[in-house]
Amino acid sequence: MASYMTDTTTHSFHGPATGMWMDTMQRVGAWRQRRASRARTARELATYTDRELFDLGISRGDIPAVINGTDRR
Repeated sequence: MASYMTDTTTHSFHGPATGMWMDTMQRVGAWRQRRASRARTARELATYTDRELFDLGISRGDIPAVINGTDRR
């Protein structure tokens, strides 16, 4: 008779498909966290005045590059 004990570290109960599913879900979760972080940064920078942005060394047009991490300053 088969054992129905689950091993939470290897997901052996359901086989390799469950492990792949869990990996995919972890990647999706990490992507969602990065997206939320970028959205928070965009909202915050949008509240700054042009003078405050100038003091930081960026302009409004630079905000997308700053959020994406592609700003080369």
